[in-house]
Amino acid sequence: MPQYAALIYTADVDWSQPEFATETVEYTEFGEAAAAIIRGGAALYPTPTATTVRVEGGKGGDVLTSDGPFAETKEVLTGFYLLECADLDEAVKVAATIPAAWQGGTVEVRPVIDFGG
Repeated sequence: MPQYAALIYTADVDWSQPEFATETVEYTEFGEAAAAIIRGGAALYPTPTATTVRVEGGKGGDVLTSDGPFAETKEVLTGFYLLECADLDEAVKVAATIPAAWQGGTVEVRPVIDFGG
């Protein structure tokens, strides 16, 4: 059965903080309701905790790192689910029940390439 990444874009906040408890309860409820098709997922800490990595000069070259995100945007990648669904229509239907879809964020659905591993 195909898998789909449901990429969650919301405001860049720390979802582990108490002021977001109401929203995180809704994610817990979604997780319980969709448990049969969720194959993985996680919430991400805010972008200031990110480290951007590049390799200069090709494979084996100098590793360059910088703090924070590559680009500043209004909404950032704040989490994801890996869903196993019959098809894209089912994945979209499930994505519409992820709280970000109605809490002012966006959920991007992408098919996952199976390399046979």
